[in-house]
Amino acid sequence: MNSQQTGCGNALKRIGSGDMFDTVSESDFKSAMKNLAAGVTLITSVSNTKRGGMTATAVCSLSAAPAQLIVCVNRQNSTHQMIVQSRKFCVNVLAADQSEVAQLFSNHHARTERFERGQWSMLKTGAPVLMDALVAFDCELGEAIESGTHSIFVGRVVDVHAREQSSPLLYYRSGYTGISAHA
Repeated sequence: MNSQQTGCGNALKRIGSGDMFDTVSESDFKSAMKNLAAGVTLITSVSNTKRGGMTATAVCSLSAAPAQLIVCVNRQNSTHQMIVQSRKFCVNVLAADQSEVAQLFSNHHARTERFERGQWSMLKTGAPVLMDALVAFDCELGEAIESGTHSIFVGRVVDVHAREQSSPLLYYRSGYTGISAHA
């Protein structure tokens, strides 16, 4: 990819080619990644009044000024196209008691049932917001970068909604778990 392929108006600066060594196999990589505990989120979007979403752990903060975060979405996932078309998405960070909704959004056969659980609303962008999520980051798409099978979406955080302090839901070794919140 060259710097003109982002489609979002910002040129990327490449630092080196990054292809001096072969990568590990897909199976070795997936096996090793099971040891990385990660917060569980629902990435939701809306396009032409159709809502969609997916369960994701590849989310992190990018900067506080301006407020931005990164989400990584497989280009084969239907939510990917919604984000590209609408240029908006919400990162709903799940609490420890929300593993059922995480499973629902990861089940490809339950797409029509996904928004039947929980209280859903919207903030500034109109993307679906799970109101009882630990926190929801309402984002406008700032940049999109293709890498491998995924796109890295840089979201400009335009609104947030948080509930009272609770424990987060984590994904670790192919299962959901939680930790207790610090006082």
